[in-house]
Amino acid sequence: MSPVPVECFPYGVDPQTGVCLGLKLGPYRILLDYGLTDISGLQADEGQPDAVVEQPASPQQPADFVLCSQAHADHMRGLGELHQIFPKMPIYTSIETQQILNHLYSDQWASECDIIAWNTPFDLAPDLTLELVPAGQMPGAAVCLLTYTAKADAEIAESYTVAYTGDFYLTHTRFAPALSTSSLKDRTIDWLILKGGYGTLQHPPRKQQESELVQTLLQALTAQQSVVIPVPQVGLGQEILMLLRTNAEFIRQKVTIWVDETVAQGCDAYGQILPALPASIQNFARQQSLFWQATGRLQIQQLGAIAQLPCILLVHHQTDLGQYAQVLGDRVLVLDPIPPESPQALREHAEIRWDEVSLPASWQTQTFLLAQACDGSSTTQLIHNSRPHHVAFYHRLPLVVEDLTQVPDLQNRYQLHPLIPGERLEVRVEDSVPLPQETFAPPLQTYGGELVESALSATLSLGADILEDPRWQAFADTGLIEAVWQGHQLVIRGLSQAEIVRSIASQHPTDRNCCANCHYYRNQRCWQTESALYGFKVSPQGTCPVYAPMSDRSDPVLTEDLEDEVMDF
Repeated sequence: MSPVPVECFPYGVDPQTGVCLGLKLGPYRILLDYGLTDISGLQADEGQPDAVVEQPASPQQPADFVLCSQAHADHMRGLGELHQIFPKMPIYTSIETQQILNHLYSDQWASECDIIAWNTPFDLAPDLTLELVPAGQMPGAAVCLLTYTAKADAEIAESYTVAYTGDFYLTHTRFAPALSTSSLKDRTIDWLILKGGYGTLQHPPRKQQESELVQTLLQALTAQQSVVIPVPQVGLGQEILMLLRTNAEFIRQKVTIWVDETVAQGCDAYGQILPALPASIQNFARQQSLFWQATGRLQIQQLGAIAQLPCILLVHHQTDLGQYAQVLGDRVLVLDPIPPESPQALREHAEIRWDEVSLPASWQTQTFLLAQACDGSSTTQLIHNSRPHHVAFYHRLPLVVEDLTQVPDLQNRYQLHPLIPGERLEVRVEDSVPLPQETFAPPLQTYGGELVESALSATLSLGADILEDPRWQAFADTGLIEAVWQGHQLVIRGLSQAEIVRSIASQHPTDRNCCANCHYYRNQRCWQTESALYGFKVSPQGTCPVYAPMSDRSDPVLTEDLEDEVMDF
């Protein structure tokens, strides 16, 4: 019997624009998640096969079935529009995901999703089954197992299984048990499709992540700083609230935690699935409100009139933070949930994010890690336990996928494939020996060097061949590096110019004649028309001959001139 071809077409792999993969298994077309914001993106795959005979689709339908792996927006934000255009195309998901979506979206589409029970094969068609296994990332998140049974004749049949997962987590969180890798050990998985997550990065233990976040918040409050934390509508925000409500050190704080309306809706959605949450959460909810606490020293409330500072504010991650500038004042720390010890490309994403957002110049930004998806070692563990013939990685950053496909331990055992947006990937799943080594991705490049210690410093020297790597220029942009311990590993990264400017923006002495104390300095730019720096983005520590003291801002004529300059620019 000839092997069955399996095709995958990545319509989108970026959380900003949405995740959606088109899968062809046997004669069936399946959409794995649909987080696209533009329905026209489905037309990118001009090579779509014809509809199947047993399960016919209308000429316009892009697939026979749609699977929703979780309730995060990047995996489902376009489902409402998709259902409106193709109302006969079924959408399958877990009961918890359906209940969360039904609470968050008033449209009828969420209530019409088809519910699949956990760990129970469901017949999508006579020769195609779907089984959902809890993925551990958040309530309702699922690993989707699709099994197609191909029949050569009346007596011979062979089955092929494709496993797909969005975000997954192998550590217990407060609202979801970990993905049990043992549930995949006894299965025959031909093709595993999974998100690259954090690539090869290794996370510290979960308890350590939580402790570091609490200490960061306590330090900010002690310094009389308010804290703004942008979070998704469901998932991370609820984890943070429960962490702070149950942390013995934090509950003694006299502080109000405000939650904006969008994230508050996500909190209420968790109340709709209370019977499905862990027993510890159910016991907690029997004694008091799951999230809201309006009495005692620590108060958690939906966003209202902020009257006392400092406070903590949880807002939806797409919110314009500038709207809170007037009420929160100048002493604000923005905690961005992007891992601080991530690869350079992820770090650049954090810098670009805040460069594009107009934040008050006095506000500080800092990242924190409270991981909701797997790191490199956990990704490797999942692959080894499921033992697929083929592994396909998708991620918005090509460098992250490249790092995963170059892990020697994976290269030597599996056939690894990157999923590139807009490019079709076809493999033939069959019980065959592993491909020869030369068919794998190129081996991981390593760079030799030596470490020299002295009484005052330690110097790391690397060979000149590292300069040929295209990533080196971004890494060595300023010539400054930062090293951080991750367990027993030392992670080194380069510091960019944008990060250095931000880090020193709030550290200048007030009695110094520098740009930061100049009347014409706004949003990291010079607005003095007589200065050679006019219109340029300059360092707060910079100086020029036409410096004007900050006190001159009281002059109404100068203030009016400055406002006109900013508007003209």
